[in-house]
Amino acid sequence: MPISRQEYDDERLNFGVPILQYLKARNDEAFTADEILYALLEVYERRVTPAEVVLTLEDLVDANLIESKFMVGIRVYTIPNVGQ
Repeated sequence: MPISRQEYDDERLNFGVPILQYLKARNDEAFTADEILYALLEVYERRVTPAEVVLTLEDLVDANLIESKFMVGIRVYTIPNVGQ
């Protein structure tokens, strides 16, 4: 399970770090919590539950680090557009 430099320096795991990395790398797309969960499990090799992903996503929304909206009854998440 690779961890980010920030997590290493903070000496604690933080699912928000890989979520932000994933969304920033794909800043022209929006993802469901299930798609982000899949990325954490498969891309980042993190052991995480669906509930932990949703809680982390909501914390990131509350901190204005990501955006969220319902589209066709499904909540999606993305990085805010900067400079528009």
